[in-house]
Amino acid sequence: MLKKNNYFEYAQSLSNQYSTILSDFSIEEKLLEVFNGQLPIEKENNMTAREFLNTFLIQNYPNEIAVKSTFIKNILFKTKNHVSIFELNVGQSRLDLCKISTSSTAFEIKTDLDTPQRLKQQMDDYFQVFEKVYIICSINNVENMVNYTPKECGIYTYRIAKSGKYFFKKIRTAQKSDNISSTAQLSILTKRDLTSYFNCPYLENKEDMIDSIIKNVTEEEINKIFKNCLKNKFQIKWDFLVEHSSDILEIDYQWFFKNNITPEIVYL
Repeated sequence: MLKKNNYFEYAQSLSNQYSTILSDFSIEEKLLEVFNGQLPIEKENNMTAREFLNTFLIQNYPNEIAVKSTFIKNILFKTKNHVSIFELNVGQSRLDLCKISTSSTAFEIKTDLDTPQRLKQQMDDYFQVFEKVYIICSINNVENMVNYTPKECGIYTYRIAKSGKYFFKKIRTAQKSDNISSTAQLSILTKRDLTSYFNCPYLENKEDMIDSIIKNVTEEEINKIFKNCLKNKFQIKWDFLVEHSSDILEIDYQWFFKNNITPEIVYL
């Protein structure tokens, strides 16, 4: 008999073993191993082993992957005329998610499995680069996390129903950052980006290129070009994910965003 109070441990173990490129047969083997030979899939629901694993992980192991993918599905897929980007190096931090449209918005996810230890540094980095910054945390953890965020930071909370469904709610709207740094924005871009978008000579030292741009281009124009550059760089990847979203499982969103291979080729 499978015990539901062990589902978190089962899901954690399966998450650690999972890779998008695993075959359905390999996934079924891992499920049998974790569930002690009892495959927890009812034949009448026509679920594949991969589909079951996706649902099981989302419902029972609410880590960053689960929260990020459900936020994308429930919130970002429902808004148009933007490009969303997974994991971007920003200063000393690695941003979970950002959205670029006419404005730029950063999203930092803090699950109940996370601590606020790095949050101050992350906020400092993100507010120098993005016009708006949001934290996404569970409704149970919001009071703890809010102590580490400036008042300008917006807040999305999520709760997980008994059914395993995620519900997101914006409880504080982000205010526009007053700390935008052209240097920080330009540092995110490659030297090739700086040459292509700012007509800057290609130099050995990237810092020299950034200094040259700052001397010749206004902060307002740098911010505008920065957003345009990011949008153009990731437009194809985001459009691919949106186009194929109905065929891609949530836990695989980031992999398909990065690789842009049709699901029919991968899901074997």
